Amino acid sequence: MKNVFVTFICTALFFVACSNRERQFTQEIKVLQSKAIQLPSKGLFMRQGVEVQKIDVNKEVLKLVVYADSIGCTACAINHIDSWGHFIDYAEQFNNQLRFYFIFSPMKKEVRGTELMIANTMFDYPILLDTLGEFEKLNPHLPKNRALHTFLLDENNNVILVGNPSQNRKIKEMFYKTVEEKLGKPQQSSTKENDLADETTN
Repeated sequence: MKNVFVTFICTALFFVACSNRERQFTQEIKVLQSKAIQLPSKGLFMRQGVEVQKIDVNKEVLKLVVYADSIGCTACAINHIDSWGHFIDYAEQFNNQLRFYFIFSPMKKEVRGTELMIANTMFDYPILLDTLGEFEKLNPHLPKNRALHTFLLDENNNVILVGNPSQNRKIKEMFYKTVEEKLGKPQQSSTKENDLADETTN
């Protein structure tokens, strides 16, 4: 009987903890959506390890922001950056109406190493090295929770979807649905269909 009682208490505490985490998660998303996101205009834009011209961050298009700081492991984000290839191929079908903003904010002592890592990936899309930490300064309402550091912005930089579509199938489906509600169907649907089919197979 005593063991049953202990099990009951542990189970109850588990559900209370889960409920509290869920409420906190929901509250953090509400805070993130409470203000428009400001994108940094300073920093170093790189493509395949080479500095490129600064990008117009104020252009009124849909934007998927992928942010990683030194605490959230910039190196980890770079190591997995190739997972965005399918999404970039998909975005190219919308005539620049859907853009990606990869914002990495390494510590000063890690900047050179981060540049070399980016060069080694040969990732063919601009990456912003936010060496001044401008992104967090511009957005003090940004949650500390790394799971909330990837989000889709509308034309006015309001957060309309939170989560990483490259790591979560449900978020991926919501990403495609939200984009197509805003921009219509892509010129070719094969990229999205193949992406979802590959994940089902795997």
